[in-house]
Amino acid sequence: MFNYSNINLESLKKDLELTIRECNSLVDGIKSSKNVSLSHFNELESVVYDLSGRIAFLGDVHPDEKIREFGNEADSEIQNFALQIFNDPDIYKKFNEIEIDDSDAEEVEFHKDLEIDFNDAGHSLTHENKGRLLEIDKKLIQLGISFSENIAKDKTELQFSEDELRGLSSNELTNLKKSGEKFVITMSYPDINAVMENCLVRKTRETTWKAFNNRAVNENSPILKEAVVLRNEKAELFGFNTWSEYRLQNRMAKSPKNVEAMYDNLIPKLQKAAEVEKKELVIDNIEIKDIAPWDIRYFISSERSKVSNIENSELKKYFFIHDVKNEMFKVCEEVFDLVIKPESNESAWHEDVELWSLWQKDGEQLAYFYLDLHPREGKYTHAAVFDISSGGSVRQELPVCSMVANFPNPNTGDGLMTFDEVETLFHEFGHVLHNGIGKSKYTRFVGANCEWDFVEAPSQIMEHWVWKVECLKRISRHIETSKPLSEDICEKLKSSKNIGASLLALRQVSFGLADQHLHGEGFNNSLNYIEKTSQEVTNINYPEDTNHLPAFGHLLGGYDAAYYGYLWAEIIGDDMFSRFENEGVLSNSVGVEYKNKILKPGGTVPAESMVKNFLGRDWNDEAFLFQKNLIN
Repeated sequence: MFNYSNINLESLKKDLELTIRECNSLVDGIKSSKNVSLSHFNELESVVYDLSGRIAFLGDVHPDEKIREFGNEADSEIQNFALQIFNDPDIYKKFNEIEIDDSDAEEVEFHKDLEIDFNDAGHSLTHENKGRLLEIDKKLIQLGISFSENIAKDKTELQFSEDELRGLSSNELTNLKKSGEKFVITMSYPDINAVMENCLVRKTRETTWKAFNNRAVNENSPILKEAVVLRNEKAELFGFNTWSEYRLQNRMAKSPKNVEAMYDNLIPKLQKAAEVEKKELVIDNIEIKDIAPWDIRYFISSERSKVSNIENSELKKYFFIHDVKNEMFKVCEEVFDLVIKPESNESAWHEDVELWSLWQKDGEQLAYFYLDLHPREGKYTHAAVFDISSGGSVRQELPVCSMVANFPNPNTGDGLMTFDEVETLFHEFGHVLHNGIGKSKYTRFVGANCEWDFVEAPSQIMEHWVWKVECLKRISRHIETSKPLSEDICEKLKSSKNIGASLLALRQVSFGLADQHLHGEGFNNSLNYIEKTSQEVTNINYPEDTNHLPAFGHLLGGYDAAYYGYLWAEIIGDDMFSRFENEGVLSNSVGVEYKNKILKPGGTVPAESMVKNFLGRDWNDEAFLFQKNLIN
């Protein structure tokens, strides 16, 4: 296990230098080999992959700003080195010598994937176009790192009086920093969630919403515009009309037309339901025509408190972060035949970070995972799971990943989670399970390394358990009395699941539409125009002085032309969960089958085939529509 606790700039620089040197030796070995095989390429990929997990990963999480900066610099060097490998004509020549006539299915998939990467490197292009492609790829790497770095570095803070924060509980106010008599609202999720869900003062919600959505707007707007122009140019080099067409050719959706068809099918149903939701949810004498985006979560939170007969501030007292986490582990152990054990965190990069190990119930260890759950200055601001090592090497035998999130910290506050945060914890842990259980003899297929529009399905499916009475009674425990939520309140919470569901779904649709617009024929439109047109689908009035796209980390974080995948994967996840609905919400037999047929194959089997194998049929959207109350 790599020890992050005792690293320094010098040790990281030496590690980077020595490992790049090792990689160059492996490259030379491939070039000189008279019997090159797929294993040569896998070994090289594994070394590069683990190097990124040891060093580049620190750019998102390390408490020392200088080490974060070096992590980002190293990320650029590592990505450029990988780019260089696939651009090398001698390496490509060696790849073409590999015979796969007697290969098994996994080897054929790996060979096909490598071939796609070599084609993407432009070996079929003219010398001039290949040179231009290399320039574009190098620039996109640099832009992506800068974009993410600017979001993490944003230090926007707001100050409000106690009166301006009316509606926040005494605990929530205690959790906030103070500057004199004013309370400080940072852009971390615990602060944002408290205001957007509970603040009675509409102007405070508006100011906070705008500040959060305008993060890094000045620094990242030109970066985003340059990136989408370069992507479109790259797509044209390969004969595609748009980046979206180029990007989706090897994914489940296959083309932007299929994404458009998904949206065309769902948007009218969601909009019809959203009009009803607005009438049902609006409060505080706000006119329906005047509903703004900073009202939606407040409306939903208020209605959920009413339906469940428990105030949001009181509900949080049942979800102390460590209690929720530990019971979530127990549920997963029982449903999926797993054992989750605590480990010493002496190898972690911060004292708040936890280390756990994942085991099969029969005793075989599967993986390690870190939990970096709380906000820190300069840390990644969203919630995600980062692959650190695919395992299978001398350095690291078992896979390692880390959940990186921004949940309330019990070391600096009360550690009480909103219900949305509980759902997010379960969501991200779905990625952790995928990373730990997914197996392959090839690095690029281990864990969640599958089609990008399927990767969210194993996390989307996990959210369902949060809303089920059987699970709710287990994960809730009052911070003072240790009593779980009553069955009556659990049933009422379950019935509140779809409050505002269509309004929230349309907001997500607007993100996907903006992404497709940015990477479609309208890529040259202004960011303000793209923001405005994509928001029209929500049937909510958005302000003209806010543009969230420069703070939308997904756009340069791997989800370019692929944000639709969240909705696509949610539909698949809902369909897969229908088996649990029909055969038992906490069914061990279904859980083990799901583990073996969906999680374990990793990226070795096409997602369509995996899902069909689990469901016994092709997937459809019936369960999704039923879950959202869009059909009877």
